[in-house]
Amino acid sequence: MKKILIFGSGSIGNHMAYASKKLNFDVFITDKNPDALKRMKKEIYPKRYGKWDNQIKQINFLQIRKINKIFDLVIIGTPPETHSKLYDFCKKNIKFKKLLIEKPIFHINEKKIKSLKKSMKPAFIFCGYNHSISPSFEYFYKYVFKKIKKIKKIDVKWCEAWDGILNAHFWLKSQFDSYLGDYKKGGGSLQEHSHGLHLLSLLLKEKKINLLKTKIFTNSIFNKRNAKYDFFSTFFGYDKQIYFSYETDLITQPAEKKITLYESGKKYEWICNYKKGLDIIKKYSNNKLEFKKIFKKTRSSEFENEIKHIMNIKNLNQKNKSNLNPDHAIDVVNFIKKRCLK
Repeated sequence: MKKILIFGSGSIGNHMAYASKKLNFDVFITDKNPDALKRMKKEIYPKRYGKWDNQIKQINFLQIRKINKIFDLVIIGTPPETHSKLYDFCKKNIKFKKLLIEKPIFHINEKKIKSLKKSMKPAFIFCGYNHSISPSFEYFYKYVFKKIKKIKKIDVKWCEAWDGILNAHFWLKSQFDSYLGDYKKGGGSLQEHSHGLHLLSLLLKEKKINLLKTKIFTNSIFNKRNAKYDFFSTFFGYDKQIYFSYETDLITQPAEKKITLYESGKKYEWICNYKKGLDIIKKYSNNKLEFKKIFKKTRSSEFENEIKHIMNIKNLNQKNKSNLNPDHAIDVVNFIKKRCLK
């Protein structure tokens, strides 16, 4: 039985634990906060999945170094500002084959990004942008995006109000109870909603467009009460005869998460969570719906798919070609840091 170790017993930790159990993994989870482990066992996990699974092994963080096991996968599902320290901790103290760091891979004030990036190249390290390896996006990328002969415009929106986010973190009174309400710790719209930016970056890279080197126009509007986070951010640019735009916010309800591609007389859409448990791809010709394809999913299947994707990677060449390659995730952080939140 494959073994998985999860750091962090918050929202992601619970999702990953449940998905791993469905994949028949031997699950271990730890947290620096003992109360967080209790909350996972007594509140979060039972509320989401019906009841606590006694086969999940909760480990006191101080005892982690004493575990004499080789883990097939380690997951860092803690706040962004802790990622680099936990990554270093795992390299020094944990025996593992592969390691996944939740998005954003680092917060924008991380000072060791260059050295961290270098250390990840010869290792099986990944970042948790799971939408980029979802069946719907992979189909959209392979059979829609790459087939368009001349794209005129790429438009990405990744917008969701605090309500949706806080409902998944019901133990928080507001965004200010965690890193979510502070962009310096990895919160705010650009970093919390960086899934959309990651997808745009992947599409532009396919067209040989580098966001860090392309002229763009950006605007980030901060919370007026205390200016701790960007609640609306947008940018647009033009390169290689392709116009592209991006919009993210913490206002839109219901959430809007979509990619739209334009060519002469045609429009293509990939919509994440088109309806509950559904993604959809649409093609319009001269404003008439010509084609649609629906993809069923569950919240758990998104994480199961991510874990299976990682476990199926056998060599570094496959890892480097994966959309979960940490290089892509670090590019996202650098773009936000250098071009959006200066």
